[in-house]
Amino acid sequence: MAGTTYWPRRIVNYWITFFVLLVLQCVTATAQIEITLKNTFIEKYKGRATIDANFTVDKAHKKPNPPSKDGDLHIAGRANEIGLPTVAEIMNAASEPDSVDAIHQVEGTNHAIAVTGVWRIWCEHGGSSQQIQGAKLAKFTTTNPDHVFEIHPITHLGQASLLETLHTIDGYKAKDASQAFLSYENKKSHIALKKSTTTLTTTMGGFNYVDFIMRTNGDQREVTDGRFVMAQVFDLDGELLVQNRRMVFVKDSGPEKLLKTLGRGSCLRVLGVPRIDLSLISWRIRNGKARPEVLDWNLPYEMIVVAAQEETEHCEE
Repeated sequence: MAGTTYWPRRIVNYWITFFVLLVLQCVTATAQIEITLKNTFIEKYKGRATIDANFTVDKAHKKPNPPSKDGDLHIAGRANEIGLPTVAEIMNAASEPDSVDAIHQVEGTNHAIAVTGVWRIWCEHGGSSQQIQGAKLAKFTTTNPDHVFEIHPITHLGQASLLETLHTIDGYKAKDASQAFLSYENKKSHIALKKSTTTLTTTMGGFNYVDFIMRTNGDQREVTDGRFVMAQVFDLDGELLVQNRRMVFVKDSGPEKLLKTLGRGSCLRVLGVPRIDLSLISWRIRNGKARPEVLDWNLPYEMIVVAAQEETEHCEE
């Protein structure tokens, strides 16, 4: 029609997402979540991909979620090494019936099972409660108690390796990268400092399992249980979303093995899960007195890469 201006669909979708998130932020502005962590915990895990825990299973799903709902098995429980309400999750759990059975064998028995997996702090299911590390925990009666701490995904259960479960979820529609990273980048936070603890105040967050393209910005940093690399973030059409963000790869997983073969400037299409970046929390703690404004910067986050394949089509200089 003459005189009519048509906006590109990508721009229209961006602004729709922006205003939806703005409304949600206003609605949930009073729904603050407080997470109090021990400073020793922050320093120990800021450079680690995973955590080891003797995990007491209180309540687990009877069977894994169907692939359309992510394919995970959710397991609520407690561990002294964590000291917070915790949900552990097995990815692609239907492919691991023996591990699912092992969980059900100890469920509700107060007998702990050795669990290793990616530690994850994220306010997806925080509710309105304060989350205080080290507070006494009662036995959970649901698979989804108010929690901000997850072991997600589990990489080892007892003597069994679950590293092979870190791959794409067939039948699952991953979250849109543009919407997810717009939400991540605009999430507010505040840090309050005490002598031995740090309290982080923020709001609910979502967007698990995001499908995006990353291009490595720098050298890879190998650690005892994985490796980190800084990367740009693109949507699946090659549009730049984030200039520099830390990516987390689990040692000996398929994504980590692929990353090791690639150099700086290489691209991967990945499935990623967000978590709070404790290395940046640590930096803000150290610099908070001299530069108090850093205590109110947006929420620092990083991405756990749980599936990856090399990408060339939508990742050009």
